[in-house]
Amino acid sequence: MSTVPHPVAARSSRRTWLALLASACLLAACAAPRPYVLRQGIWRGRIALNTEEERPQSFSAEFALRGSPQQGELEIYNPLGNIIARLRWSPHQALLDKGTEQIAGASLDALVAQVFGAPIPIAALFDWLSGQARQEPGWQVDLSRYGQGRIHALREQPLPRASLRVILHADDSL
Repeated sequence: MSTVPHPVAARSSRRTWLALLASACLLAACAAPRPYVLRQGIWRGRIALNTEEERPQSFSAEFALRGSPQQGELEIYNPLGNIIARLRWSPHQALLDKGTEQIAGASLDALVAQVFGAPIPIAALFDWLSGQARQEPGWQVDLSRYGQGRIHALREQPLPRASLRVILHADDSL
């Protein structure tokens, strides 16, 4: 003789399971994000630049940055993790490698603007990535969420307005 579960018992069991699942989801949502730990001279994360032009432009990618404003390397990755651009610079030159072409330039700022579609203040960015609210003409930086690895900067001048967002990864695998 087979036993068929009573409909009330089956509903009660299902409700218990759903209550446990909902509790687990709530606890996971309440978990504090892992704090960002600075590794001097090495940063990894996601960067996004949006400009408010007649035809708004957006750029977003994963990045790895090593060095200082005087000498370093910036790698930009596509969603699959492949390098789509690599910038290397020293006091004497800056080089942009796009895989199919290499562009040498005297100005790191000009090559950065070519990669991102708009200028980014690289010297200030290094300070912002280190948690220092360096003043940069035309830009306002918000480091209030730096402890969670988040940086937001707005450029009011020169026009067009731009919004730069960085989310730093807490892992130290570089």
